[in-house]
Amino acid sequence: MALMNKEFLHIIRDPRSLVTALLNPLMMLFLYGYGISTDIRNVSLGVVDWSHSQQGADLVKSFTSSGYFIQTFRTDRYDDLGKAMDNRRIQVGLVIPPDFGRSMVSGRPTTLQVILDGSDPSTANSVSSYISSIVGTYSTAQVSAVFSKRGILPAKMTSPLTLQPRVWYNEDLLSIYFIVPGVVVIVLMTTTASLTAGTITRERERGSIEQIVASPVTPTELMLGKTAAYVALAFVDLILVVVVARLFFGVPMRGSVLLYAGCSLIFIASSLGLGLLASAGSNSQRSAMTTVMLLTTLPSVILSGFVFPISSMPAVVQMFTYVVPARYFMVISRGIFLKGSGFVDLWPQIWPMTLLAAVLLGASIATFKKKI
Repeated sequence: MALMNKEFLHIIRDPRSLVTALLNPLMMLFLYGYGISTDIRNVSLGVVDWSHSQQGADLVKSFTSSGYFIQTFRTDRYDDLGKAMDNRRIQVGLVIPPDFGRSMVSGRPTTLQVILDGSDPSTANSVSSYISSIVGTYSTAQVSAVFSKRGILPAKMTSPLTLQPRVWYNEDLLSIYFIVPGVVVIVLMTTTASLTAGTITRERERGSIEQIVASPVTPTELMLGKTAAYVALAFVDLILVVVVARLFFGVPMRGSVLLYAGCSLIFIASSLGLGLLASAGSNSQRSAMTTVMLLTTLPSVILSGFVFPISSMPAVVQMFTYVVPARYFMVISRGIFLKGSGFVDLWPQIWPMTLLAAVLLGASIATFKKKI
């Protein structure tokens, strides 16, 4: 409690600003030039094929052979598509009706349904264009084959296949619904990490580190005491940004507020742990702040899926995203805001984020030594 009160006094009396590092332009150059791609690739596809026909299989093959889609899920139950999309097993659902094969052979009109995940409107719009192109090409080929068998060459070839798109979670494909939950993650990541970046180095620069070393306070108590004050401050920031997201931007909160608060606490702990680790391993506030900026600002924006889908990044870059806490909380934030995802759906994101928080806090405790 004494350490926490002390940190509150520092927060009030010594506001700090972020320091721009010379390495930032180089980091941005490498990450933007190599790690980012605006092309949508490897979109996970779920299929419900009630026709069980060769024509249905050929249509699915048209999707998977295009290079844009990978079939990762197949079922005969329509409701299973919703569950698979909730837990991010698929991004697109393809529903083939029972009469699809017969309609394609006879040239009769039929309807094909495609379900898109609208929580990412940019990706959904691009994927919709790919789907229209694939379905159009497939339909034209089928019509041509039917008329060729009949020995008829029509003056104007019309497609018997009608596409019925349906968008879930963000029906109007409003980009603000996609951006704001992600901005919450970026704000928390950069703000909380920078808050604790100068805590230990400030003691060294002001000469008060000797008092801490001479005190009976253990490294664990020191880190927890310093963290507690900033957790409270971070939650104030969280409440503010969520309220603004709901009332000003109108972003829906379809999931549990308590679940969001609990996941936020884990994410805040990981961010504060990163800031403490940088502070414990640095000799000055400047170097600590520079380290934090390099480890939070660029990775949280670029490697978290905030703007660009991780699946479109090179495999080497995707490996680095697994050690970025914002990657996991980005999915959680958008899932709770837009999809109403529950604990079970988000567990694959919660446990690695919890592990990272424990590792970062443990590393900061281990790094700090009670000696001059």
